[in-house]
Amino acid sequence: MKYLRHVLAATAVLSLPIVSAIADSRDRSSEPAVMGYVENVYVGKLGLEMKGKLDTGADSSSVFARDVHIYNKSGKDDWVRFRLVGKNGRTVRYDQNVRRFALIKLKTGGTIRRPVIHLPVCIGGVSGLAEVNLADREDFEYDFLVGREFMASRVLVDSSSTFIAEGSCENDDSE
Repeated sequence: MKYLRHVLAATAVLSLPIVSAIADSRDRSSEPAVMGYVENVYVGKLGLEMKGKLDTGADSSSVFARDVHIYNKSGKDDWVRFRLVGKNGRTVRYDQNVRRFALIKLKTGGTIRRPVIHLPVCIGGVSGLAEVNLADREDFEYDFLVGREFMASRVLVDSSSTFIAEGSCENDDSE
């Protein structure tokens, strides 16, 4: 038994340089972007500009959706119709398939059920498809809350700064 422990320990020590080299090469090829805790977020294919808070305390992302209407399409799938309003007052209407419903904990206690959709999101040149729940954020300062699921391995948040993202997001305002 003692011999087996020594063999396992030696194997673990010998494999460390290999594991370290693999992790190191991944880190160098795609280093996370450093961003402030508040940044401009470009949402959807049209790149609707919204003021967003990068919240490391939130698991998922959330957007202030207006006129939310959930309905069944073809009698089986849940769909949601809503609109988003950008920083400049421009409105974009959406009609999308609901991926799932999330139970969100409220600060006052209890939970609320929200539809969750996929939206293309870009912040400081970091883009991807985000899982976003539709919320009434009227009483909040930021229309878009970016959660850890979107930021993981892509973004480091400098909590002392705002609007420092250096990359750009190409948006097409033609639609």
